[in-house]
Amino acid sequence: MENDDDIMAQVFAAFCEEQAEHRAAIASLLLEMEQHPDHPDDRALVDQLFRAAHSLKGSARAAGLPGIEQIAHAIEDLFAALRERRLRVTPALCDPVYAALDVIGVLVDRAIAHHPPDDALIETTVHRLRAILAQPPSDQESVEHTEGATTPGDETPVVSASLPVASTGIGEVTTVRLAIEVLDTLLNDVGELLTGVMRIRAQARRIQDLSRMSAPWKRLWRQVRPLVARYQAHSDAFHPVVHHLDIRPITYERSGDGLQQRDLQQLADALNRAAALIDEIDQQLTACARDLAADQSMLSAVTDRLHLQIRRARMLPLRTIFQPLRLVARDVSRSAGKPVDLFFDDGGAEADRQVLDTLREVLTHLLRNAIDHGIEEATVRQRHGKPERGTVRLNATVDGDWLTIEVADDGAGLDDEAIRRRALELGLLTATDLERLTPTDVANLIFLPGFSTRTTASHLSGRGVGLDIVHSHIERMQGRIQVHSAPGAGCRFVLSVPVSLTSAHGLLVKLGQHTCAVPLESIQRIVAVQPGDVRVLEGRTVVLVDGRPVVLVHLADLMEAGDGMRSFSRGEERRPALLLGSGSERQVACLVDGVVGEQELVVHRLPFPIRRVQFIAAAAILPDGAIAPILDTVDIVRAASGAQRLPAPVTPDISQQRRIPQILVVDDSLTTRMLEKNILEAAGYQVHLATDGVEALDVLQRLSTNGGCDLVISDIDMPRLNGFELTEKLRAGERFKHLPIVLVTSLDAPEHRERGVTVGADAYIVKRAFDQQTLLDTIARLI
Repeated sequence: MENDDDIMAQVFAAFCEEQAEHRAAIASLLLEMEQHPDHPDDRALVDQLFRAAHSLKGSARAAGLPGIEQIAHAIEDLFAALRERRLRVTPALCDPVYAALDVIGVLVDRAIAHHPPDDALIETTVHRLRAILAQPPSDQESVEHTEGATTPGDETPVVSASLPVASTGIGEVTTVRLAIEVLDTLLNDVGELLTGVMRIRAQARRIQDLSRMSAPWKRLWRQVRPLVARYQAHSDAFHPVVHHLDIRPITYERSGDGLQQRDLQQLADALNRAAALIDEIDQQLTACARDLAADQSMLSAVTDRLHLQIRRARMLPLRTIFQPLRLVARDVSRSAGKPVDLFFDDGGAEADRQVLDTLREVLTHLLRNAIDHGIEEATVRQRHGKPERGTVRLNATVDGDWLTIEVADDGAGLDDEAIRRRALELGLLTATDLERLTPTDVANLIFLPGFSTRTTASHLSGRGVGLDIVHSHIERMQGRIQVHSAPGAGCRFVLSVPVSLTSAHGLLVKLGQHTCAVPLESIQRIVAVQPGDVRVLEGRTVVLVDGRPVVLVHLADLMEAGDGMRSFSRGEERRPALLLGSGSERQVACLVDGVVGEQELVVHRLPFPIRRVQFIAAAAILPDGAIAPILDTVDIVRAASGAQRLPAPVTPDISQQRRIPQILVVDDSLTTRMLEKNILEAAGYQVHLATDGVEALDVLQRLSTNGGCDLVISDIDMPRLNGFELTEKLRAGERFKHLPIVLVTSLDAPEHRERGVTVGADAYIVKRAFDQQTLLDTIARLI
C-alpha cells in the first residue's frame, strides 16, 4: 500500500508537467491580447486566462508549494480585474505577469532539486503583482506610457505576431500522459529489436548461401548418375557366372588393387544414398531459408511499425517552440527600440522532442539576430522607403524525414565589405584569401567562432557567439544551414534538419582495431592520400584537395590525443581520408585505416556522465553485436582545424602528376551512386556520375573528347535505358566496343547473369553479396 510520501511524490510529478502547460497557455493568451487590444474574442480569452491561473493555483496547493500558490493567486486576481473591466491589457500589466511566470519556473526547478523556496523572490513578485491592482486607473495609464511604450506617443505594441491560439476547451479525453523517460526506454528496446532484425537478416543470407553450396554436387551428379544407373542395371554382365550343382552362383572377382564387384555395387548404392541425402538437405535448407526470410520480413515490418509509432509518440508540434518565440521577439524589439511584425507559419509540422529542444535555442539566436542586426531603425527604414515596422517571418515545411525552417527579415541584409574588413582585423584570412572567396563563402564567415561585425558588445549581441552556436547545433543534428542576403532587402536563413535523431546512415571506418561510425551527411567526400601528397605549410600538415591545401590529421591520433600524424606503412601507396566540415574555411581531411562500408544505424544516446565525451556523439549496435561509437564531426573539425586561417594555395608539380583512371558510375539510386563514388575516389579513381543509360551515353560522348573513359559501372534496373540495353548499345559501336563494363545489380537469378554475359558485360556483381574489395579487384583486373 502506498504511503503519504509516495502519493505526494506522484502529485508533485503531475504538477511539474501541468504547470508548464498552464504557464505556456497564460503567456500565449496574454500576448495575443496585448498585440490585439480589440480582439473580437477578448472575453473568451480573458476567461481562458482566468481558468488557467485558477488551475495553476489549485495544482500548486495540491502539490504543497505555497509560494507558487501565492503568485498564481495574485495573477488570478489580476485576471479577475480584467474580467470586471477594472483593468485592461497593457505592457505595464503584462510585464509583471511574464516575469511572475518565469519566477514560477525557477521555483519549480528549486523544488525538483530539493532546495528551499526563495521567500524574498516570492514576496517581491507578489508585491509587484498586487501593486498593479492598488493603482488608480489614471496611474495605470501613466505607467503604460512611461514603461510600456518605446517611443513617445506610440501606444501600439512594439512587436506583433500572427499565430493561431489553441483552444483550451475540455472535451473527451483521448490522450494520456507518458514520461519521456518511458519513451526513451521503449526507443532503446526497439533499437535492440532492429539490431536483432539485422542479425536475423544476415543469418538468413548465410542459410541461403549454404543452400546454394549443393549446386556443384548437383552438376556432378547429373554427369555421373547415368553411369551409376547403367552399372546397376547391367552389373551381372560384367563377369561370367558358372552354376554348379549346389545352385550357388560363383563370381570371378579381381584381386589386388582392383575393385571387386561387391565394392562397386556398394559404391553405387552409397552414391545414390548420398544423392538422396543431399537432395533432402537441400530441400530442408531451402525451406528453412524461405521460412526464416518470411519470419524476418514479418519481424522487420512489425519492428519498423513499432519504431515509427514510438518516434511519432515523441513528436511535438512545431508551434510548441514558436509560441515562446513571440515573447522573445517582444523583449528584443522593445530593448532595441525597433517595432517589428512577427509572422509564423508552422505548416502543421512536427519533430522529435530532442530536435525541438535544440531548435528552440537556434531559433532564439536567429530571431534576436534578425531584429537586432537585420532590422534597421524606424527612421532609417523610412528614409529608404520601407514601412516603419520591420517584418520577420518564420516558415516551416516538412519533406519526408526532413524539416526545413526559414527565418527571413526585410532589413538591410549582410554587409559584405564589413564582413571582409572584420575577417582581416581578426586575422582569420589574408587579403589573398579574401580574393578567392565567393559571395557565399564570405556570407558563411559569420558562422565562425567569435566573429561579429560589431566592435562593441551589448546585452543583445556583438560577442560573436550566437551564430557560431547556431552552426554547431545544426551540424551536430547532421543538418544544414544556408544564408542568403540581398543588400537593402533583407536576409534569409534556411535550416534543414532531420525530424528525428533516432536513426541515421553512417560510414563505418577502421581506426586501428576499432570500428567507428561517421554520419554520412558530415562527409563531403573521400579522397585518396599518397605519401607524396602530404605537405607542411606554415607548420601544419596539409594535403592538396582540388589545388587547395586542407589540414590533414590522422583520426586515430586526434582521438587518442596524439601529437602527430601516423606515418604511412612501408610500401603503402595510398590511404583513404574523409573530408569533413562545411565551407572552405571549416574543412579538414581525416586519415582512417580503412573504410568498411555504409550502414544504417540505430542511434543510442549516451547516458550521463559520458554524454559529452569529446569526439563521441552517440553509439550504435552493429549487426554482429559490436558497439560502434558515432563520432562528433563538429568536435573533430574544431580540434583538427584549430585556428581558422587558410594557408595560401600551392600549385602542385605537374611533372609528378600522372593520369588518373576515369570511371563512369550509372545508377538511378542516389545512395548507391554516392557510396560507389566514395569507394572509388578513395581508391584513387576519378568518378563521373549518370542516373540512367541515356545520360550515361551523353557523358561518355563528352569524355571521349577529353581523355576518354576507362571503365563503366552500371546498375541494370533503371528508367529510360537499363543496364542491359546500355551495354548492348556500347558493344554495337566501334568507339566503345572494348570499353570494360561492370554490372552491379540486385538481380541475381541465373537468367540475369546469363543475359549480362550475352550482351557483353565484362563482370557481374550482385549487390546482395556486394563487397567493396571485390569491386576494386574487378576494376584493377579490367583496367
